[in-house]
Amino acid sequence: MISDLAKWMIEHPSSIREIMNLVAEFRKHPEKFPRPLIYLAGGWPQDPPPRVLKEKTLKVFSEEDSWIKAAQYSPTLGYPEIRESIAHYEEKIWGRKVEWNQIIFGLGSTEQIGAVYLALLNPGDEVIFTSPGYLNYVRQLELELGRKAKAKFWKIIKDGKFSPDFDELQALISERTKLIVITSPGNPDGQVWTDEMLSALNDIAEEKGIYILIDLAYRAFIFKEKPKYLARKPKDQEIFSCTLSKELRAPGWRASYLIVPEELVRAIETIEQARTLAPSSPVQVVLTELFNDDDALKELAEFYEKGKLKYKEVAEKTVNLLKEIEDLYVLEPEGGFYVFFDASRYNPNSKEIWKALINEYQVALAPGVDFNGFEGWLRLSFAPVIESPETLVEGITRIREFFRKRKGLR
Repeated sequence: MISDLAKWMIEHPSSIREIMNLVAEFRKHPEKFPRPLIYLAGGWPQDPPPRVLKEKTLKVFSEEDSWIKAAQYSPTLGYPEIRESIAHYEEKIWGRKVEWNQIIFGLGSTEQIGAVYLALLNPGDEVIFTSPGYLNYVRQLELELGRKAKAKFWKIIKDGKFSPDFDELQALISERTKLIVITSPGNPDGQVWTDEMLSALNDIAEEKGIYILIDLAYRAFIFKEKPKYLARKPKDQEIFSCTLSKELRAPGWRASYLIVPEELVRAIETIEQARTLAPSSPVQVVLTELFNDDDALKELAEFYEKGKLKYKEVAEKTVNLLKEIEDLYVLEPEGGFYVFFDASRYNPNSKEIWKALINEYQVALAPGVDFNGFEGWLRLSFAPVIESPETLVEGITRIREFFRKRKGLR
């Protein structure tokens, strides 16, 4: 007999998991469907990792000393060398000076954010998430705290515009609120928090004694001038989550780090000693080689710049094609992999649209309701087709046909 929590999680799957099941079915039995599936739902990059990462990997595994070190357990927080090299990477690539002992290396931001929850929260405590917001944050909270912590939602998009209302945030905060979670650029919306917005958020958090977790998963894909908070020293109440999955195009490596206030280091370390024991040593040894090499970092910076321009071009193309579809409202992304659009004039139920698109036109998107209850909207991810522009065009052509058919039925 499985646990009540596991049973509840199985009975309440996220749409992304449902999509993955459908994808598996399409791949197993393509003959059942009239067209090949076009997958525009997942948020992981499909362009190859930087060449310099491959070079450093081959070097580590060809040299005896580094090969042996890569096979051993590391300390729970990561080897001191990787933490020091990340501090160097932060300064050289992002312009931020950070103390290495505030850096915690881990097995991906999903795992590390779960550790933050466990380090900060007691049953009955509250976390404020944005709406829309990344769908897995809340599921992690339900899992890590056994559904005994409370999620609250702060609506940050109104009338189709990114416009966080800080008075509304104040009204959500109670004496049990411990953490506010934001993503910049946002998932699913692609909006970038300005320095002024984060400053206002910090003022509230400092006054109330609340931590802020800022997820920077898409910082290498900001299409406009980068905000200064990417480069400044972290404030006492700020926790920065930095996954390397996106910027290094290596989601399978499960590599990430947190920058945390000193008082949280020991708490997170103790939690992780029981949860993961240690992060991946091979990944640490390779990244230490990479981040300590200034010539390699120059090459990496060029890779980021070229990648940003490529993703920006595809984002603009996606927006322009979607805007040609009557009665859709498209929120233009300022960064990231996604275009978020409002289809509520056709149907306010985003899951119904999502399922119909898959079943009738074999295009997989993600429904807005899963992003913290943002109904009527859909998320299109162009990351899976970043190397295949013709597939993107075909996918949006099918979406146009789908909505044209729906318009005729209204």
